[in-house]
Amino acid sequence: MKASIISMGGYLPAKKLPEKKAQVLAKFLKEETLIPKEYIKEIEETSTLPGKVETNYDGWKSQPWFEEWVKTLPEKKRKNPFQGAVERRRVPLDPKSLKMSMYPHPMWGSDAETISAAMAIVNSDIRKDDIDLVLVHSQTPDRPLPANASLVHHKLGLKNAHAIEMDSCCSSFVSMFEAAVAYVSAGIYKNVLIASSFIDSLVLDRTTHFSIDTGDGSAAAIVSMAEKGYITSAGRTDGYFHDAIIYQRRPPSMHLQTGCGPSHEGNKTTFYDMIKCKQLANETGNFMAEIIEKMLKKANLTVKDIDFFVTHQPVHWAPAAWRDAIKLPPEKSHHTFEKYANIATAAAPTNLLEALEEGKIKEGDKVVIASSGAGENIIAVMFQVDKRLIKAMN
Repeated sequence: MKASIISMGGYLPAKKLPEKKAQVLAKFLKEETLIPKEYIKEIEETSTLPGKVETNYDGWKSQPWFEEWVKTLPEKKRKNPFQGAVERRRVPLDPKSLKMSMYPHPMWGSDAETISAAMAIVNSDIRKDDIDLVLVHSQTPDRPLPANASLVHHKLGLKNAHAIEMDSCCSSFVSMFEAAVAYVSAGIYKNVLIASSFIDSLVLDRTTHFSIDTGDGSAAAIVSMAEKGYITSAGRTDGYFHDAIIYQRRPPSMHLQTGCGPSHEGNKTTFYDMIKCKQLANETGNFMAEIIEKMLKKANLTVKDIDFFVTHQPVHWAPAAWRDAIKLPPEKSHHTFEKYANIATAAAPTNLLEALEEGKIKEGDKVVIASSGAGENIIAVMFQVDKRLIKAMN
């Protein structure tokens, strides 16, 4: 027996669900969680997860400042400003803030994490009360303290579980998977729920050149003992890149301040040290190849032993660049950038989830899930797919 992912769930705004699954999810959310009724009603009535699809036209081309924005782009990007980005998903506005605030805010990250976690639970063959640990990462947390782990625990009503927040930025889901494997293998916990989210709408500055690459989403999984599972993993951090990409409190890049008006300041995703950002872009393929080689060497395996490969998708070219760096053919990978864009910590598990849903991964396959994360934190985990996971996704 080995520790493995036995179930998954993904909250991708505006995603259509099979009607039966939608009703099961809505019933669970209504009876077992503290999710706002407005979100549940949409799932019940439309079999669609709350939120919307945002196209390039919606977010940029239709805006009165679009032409000025194009002028601010690096010269090589002006003829093709969207650089492979097609659409992304946006969460709805929080229903309470719609009623009570002059400036309503997007869905809480803890609500997104709770919905994806609920999906993983209802897809699984275990009961909610059997979960004894929940690991959470929110790249846009509800508040600095406490972290979202306790909120997700509360909203799910996990009365028998401990809750811990983990953070390695965009690679956090993979880091939590590795940690969950260690907890379960050691017998410390039996059933570990992991959930992560990125609500880009909270930190989005549309006037930057990289804003077209980011969207909203959440993913979750349950790790437990199974016949097949964890094989090997490896991770590394290069702290030199700690200030390449950061959250910075500032107004939008394109903003004309008035004497008495608001500054519209807020935490915004910021490419802070452009020299380091360019270094990362140039070296990212080498970094991925090094970590995959290190991971495989630990188990006396080679790239030929990888049946399927899923990764983060920070920009449109990254998944293919990482795949090519380790010399894997396109049919052994799956990415969803054109649909969801960069959903940060939720990206790699979403690609795994949808590859499973589309039947690209079968029982017994040796799958590698890998991700980079600002910091620079990079990690890869190889596991063999168990029949429990295949059953959960069907």
